[in-house]
Amino acid sequence: MISVFVEGPPPRRTIDLTIIAQDPSIRVDGKIVRAVVRIPAEHLDPGPLGHRLRVVDYDTTTRTIRKPGALTQATDLAIEDRFAATSDATLIADPEFRAQNVFAIAARTLDRFEFALGRRVPWSFREHQLFLIPTAFDEANAFYAEEDHAVYFGYFDGPSGARAYACLSHDVIAHETTHAILDGIRARFAVPGLPDQPAFHEAFADIVALLSVFSLRDVVEQLLGRADVKGRIAAASVSGTSLRKTALLQLAEELGESVHGTSGGLRASANLEPSAAWKMDPAFDEPHRRGEVLVAAILHSLLNLWTARLEAIEGNGTIDRARAAEEGAKAAQHLLEMAIRAVDYCPPLEFEFADFIDALLLADAEVDPDDALGYRAAVRAAFRAFGIEPPPTSTIDVLTERITYHGFNYASLRSAPDEVFRFIWENRRTLGIDPTIYTFVENIRPSIRTGPDGFVVSEALVDYVQSLRGKPAEIAAWLMERTPGSNVTLPPDLPPDEEIEIWGGGVLIFDQFGRAKLHQRKAIDDAERQLRRLGFLVRTEQHDTQGRFGFSLGIPRGQRFAGLHADARRSPESW
Repeated sequence: MISVFVEGPPPRRTIDLTIIAQDPSIRVDGKIVRAVVRIPAEHLDPGPLGHRLRVVDYDTTTRTIRKPGALTQATDLAIEDRFAATSDATLIADPEFRAQNVFAIAARTLDRFEFALGRRVPWSFREHQLFLIPTAFDEANAFYAEEDHAVYFGYFDGPSGARAYACLSHDVIAHETTHAILDGIRARFAVPGLPDQPAFHEAFADIVALLSVFSLRDVVEQLLGRADVKGRIAAASVSGTSLRKTALLQLAEELGESVHGTSGGLRASANLEPSAAWKMDPAFDEPHRRGEVLVAAILHSLLNLWTARLEAIEGNGTIDRARAAEEGAKAAQHLLEMAIRAVDYCPPLEFEFADFIDALLLADAEVDPDDALGYRAAVRAAFRAFGIEPPPTSTIDVLTERITYHGFNYASLRSAPDEVFRFIWENRRTLGIDPTIYTFVENIRPSIRTGPDGFVVSEALVDYVQSLRGKPAEIAAWLMERTPGSNVTLPPDLPPDEEIEIWGGGVLIFDQFGRAKLHQRKAIDDAERQLRRLGFLVRTEQHDTQGRFGFSLGIPRGQRFAGLHADARRSPESW
C-alpha cells in the first residue's frame, strides 16, 4: 500500500502584532507611534495566554477582573491583528489592546534574550509562566514581583488629566520584563552587594528598553522627522546633539511627567557627559542615578557608531532618512545582542561595572573575533570615558593552564553540577579556588550562539558561589591571614556580636569539547572588595531583620525590586 502525503503550507514561525512603540504621549503628525512586531508563533489561549507569559487583567484597587482578551487564531497559528487599523483612542481605551500590547512587548523582549543567548531562559521561580497584570492598581508605578511570579502595571491620571496606563509604554514593559528575565539568569544580583549590583539591574533594564525600540527601523524613521519628496532630511537633524533630544533616547515620558512633573522623559541618560567624577559622588549610591552611568556609556557607543556611519552617506547637507534609520537600527540591534550575551560572562555575584565591560568584550570576541565593524572599539572607548575599564586580572584564560581532565566525563561537565564540583576540587590550585570554604555549583547553562559572520560558538557556562560567616573580628582575622600585611579595618558600625557573611564566586566557561577555557573569578579573600561591600551595606543600612549585614534582607525579592526604584534602602518603589 502506498501512502500519499499532500504537502501543505509550512507552519508559521512568527506572529505579527501591533504595539505602541513609544509612550502614547509621543506623537508624530498628531498620531501615536505604532509598530508591528514579530514574536514566536505558539498556540495562544484567551488572555493572551502562552507557554511563557500569561496576561491576567485583575485590578487590585477595585478588586475586579476583566474577561480575558482573545486573539483571533486559525489552526496554522496565524493571528488576526484586529488593532492594525484602529484609531488611537481605541488603542488607549480598549482593555483587549492593552492586554495585546503588554503581551507582545514582553514576548519580543524574551525572544531577544533567547536569540542572543542561544537557549531558553528560565524564570527565577519554579513555574513556566510569568503573569502580566496590565491594570493592577491605581498608581503611577510598575514593578516585577518574584514571589508573585508577576509584573504589575499601574494606571494613573496623566499630565493632561486623562487616564494613562503604564502597560501602554513600551519602555516600561520592556524594562520590567527585563528585571524578570535578568532575575532568572542572575538571581543573586537582587541581593545586597556592592553599589554597582542594584544599579546594574536598573541600568540593564533601561538599556534593553531603549535599544529594543531603537532596533525597530520604522519607528526610528518616524522619530527622525518628516522627509522631503526625495525622502531626505537635514544632516544636522541626525547629529549627536540633535539625536540626544529625540524621544528615541528618552525613557518613559508619560510616567516621568506624572511622577516628577517634568517633560522629556523619566530618564535621559544620553545627556550625561563622560567623566569619572561619579565614582566620588555619594549621590551616585542611588541605584537609578548610578545606573545612568552604564546606560550613558552604551548610548554614547550607539551615537558614536551611528553618526560615524551617517557621515559616510551624507550629501549636500542632507541624508536619506530611510538609510539613516536603517543604520541606527542595525547598530542598536547589534549592541543589544552584545549587552545580553555579556550577562553570561558576568560573575554570579559581587558585580561591578568593570565586570560588565570585561564580559561584553570577551563574549563578543567569541562570536565575532575580528570586530570588523568596530563595535568593541567603540564600546571600550565610551566606557573608558566614564572611568570604567576591564579589571586586569578578573578573567583568566585557563586553556593555557595545566588542567587535569583525567577520569572526567566531558558530557557531564556540561550538565552535571556534581561533576563540575569534582572538576573544581581536582583543579583547585590551578583555578585559585579554595573548596574548603563553602562552595556550591549553582547553575550550568548551555549556549549556542551565531556571530554576524556565521561563526557558531557552543559553550557551557557554570556559576559557582562561595560564602563564609562569622563575627566581624573572626572575618577580619581570616582576611588578614589570607592577605598578610593588609590593613583589614571593618566598618565601626558593625555590631560586634552579630554574624556577618562575605561572598565570592565566579563563572567557568567550557568549550564544545568539554575543556575549560575561561574563568571569571571574584575571590572570596579579596579583602579590599569585602571592605568596600560591607562599608556600603552599613552606610545604606542594608541589614536583615536580625540586624545582620551581608545576609539577605529578610524580605521577598519582589519588594526589593520595588525598592530599587527609590534608593538603596528598603522603600516602596517610585518610578
